[in-house]
Amino acid sequence: MSKVPPDHLVFLQKRPFVFGCSTEIFPAEELDALEEYGNWLEALSTGAIQPVTSTQEHFLKVDREEVDPTSVCERAWIRLKGRREYEQEQNIPAPSSPPVDYGIVEWDADRCWW
Repeated sequence: MSKVPPDHLVFLQKRPFVFGCSTEIFPAEELDALEEYGNWLEALSTGAIQPVTSTQEHFLKVDREEVDPTSVCERAWIRLKGRREYEQEQNIPAPSSPPVDYGIVEWDADRCWW
């Protein structure tokens, strides 16, 4: 097994991945892949990191639409790009992240009788 370059590791460990579009159209396995590797795939596609394997070079060819996707990550990435583009063309606002629910019940002034 080869060692992961430090610049790649930064993006592999970065969480959460911001989809920037609705996720309703994604199959569960593609959602999982993007949640796990989305930041890393985006870094590869934007040139923030350079490919170091033939698999990563193949991903970049998929990203440039030179070849068809062959892996779950590649299919998920193409679907993500297409969905982002579609929502942008349709002027659909990107969904905002829901607030984190820590299970805290705040004091409700209209229900307090004293």
